[in-house]
Amino acid sequence: MKPPTIVGSGTAGICLAWQFWFRGFPFRLIDSGIRGSSHVAAGLINPVSGKNCTVPEDYALHFSQAEDFYQRIESILHTTFWHPLEIIRLIAERDDHKLGKKMREGDASAWVIRKLDESPWPDSCAYLLHHGARLNVAQFLASSLAFFQQQGLVEMRLIDPDTLPNSEIFVWCGGAKGLLDQVPVAWQHRSAKGEILTVEAPQWQQQRMITGRNWLIPLGQDQYKIGASYEWDFLHSEPTPAGLEFLKEIARDLGGENFSIINHEAGIRPIVRKSKPVAGLISPTCGVFNGLGSKGSLTAPWASAHLAAEIIDGIPIESGLSASTYFASIAR
Repeated sequence: MKPPTIVGSGTAGICLAWQFWFRGFPFRLIDSGIRGSSHVAAGLINPVSGKNCTVPEDYALHFSQAEDFYQRIESILHTTFWHPLEIIRLIAERDDHKLGKKMREGDASAWVIRKLDESPWPDSCAYLLHHGARLNVAQFLASSLAFFQQQGLVEMRLIDPDTLPNSEIFVWCGGAKGLLDQVPVAWQHRSAKGEILTVEAPQWQQQRMITGRNWLIPLGQDQYKIGASYEWDFLHSEPTPAGLEFLKEIARDLGGENFSIINHEAGIRPIVRKSKPVAGLISPTCGVFNGLGSKGSLTAPWASAHLAAEIIDGIPIESGLSASTYFASIAR
C-alpha cells in the first residue's frame, strides 16, 4: 500500500504529519490553500477553564506532551511558537465562596500559585495559576508547512473524496469545513463561530494571561489578543460589527481604555462530542482526525500520536478518542 495521505494542513493535519516525521514514516500532505479556522486560533492553553473552574481531563498529561512536542519542533525549525505563561483567573466576588473553595481545595488547587491580595478588578477575586501557555498557531502552521514543502511532501490542490483510489489510506483533517460539508462521512457537530481581536496597548503592561470572564493574552511588544465570542447559528467565518463591539468591551474590561485595533478575525471552532477530538481509521483506507474545538493546541499532540500509532503499528485507539466508537454512537 502507498504511504498515507493527510488531507488538510490545519492543526490536526500538521500535528499528524509531525508524528509521522518523528517515526520516519512516509506520507504526503494535501493542502487546499484555503485558510481555515486553525490559522485564527488564539492557542490558549489553560489549566482551569469554564465558568465552574473545571480542570480539563488529563490536563497534566496533555500539557507535558504538548510542551515536549512543540519544543521538539522548535528545535528542528529554529523558531519559537510555544510561550509558557502565568494566568490570572478571575472569579466574581459573589461566587468566590463556592468557586474559591475549588481553587483552594479541589482539583484546580494543583494549578494555583496563590490568591492575589488585591485584585485589579474591584468586582472580582484573582487567582494566580501556573502551567498556562500560548501557542502561536499561525506561526506553527506556516513554518511547519514550509518545512514539509522543502522536503517535497506537500501537494497544493483540492481533492474530491468521491474519486479516490482504494489502494491507499487518506486521513481527513478537515476542521470545521469538513464537519459542515460532512466529509468524508456524516458528522454530528456543534461547531461554533468565534471572533478575536488583536490590539496594541503600550499602557497596559500586562505579562500574564487573564481568564475567567473571556480572556486576554499578551503577545509581546505591547500587543494582545482579546476574545472570544461564541455563535452557533450563523456559521460563516467573517467578522461582524456586533462581534467587534463585544470584543472592544472585553478589551476595556480586562485591559483598559487605551488601545488601538490591529486585527479583527473570525473562525469556526470544530466541535463534536463536548469538544473532545475524534481520531482513527473508520475503514482500511479512510481515517479522520477532527473536533479539536477550543482546546486543540493542547490535545492535538496527544491525539495525533495515538492516530499515528494506529496507522503505523496497528494499535487500537482508546474508546474516548476512537472515531469508530464515535460513529457507532451517533448511528444508534
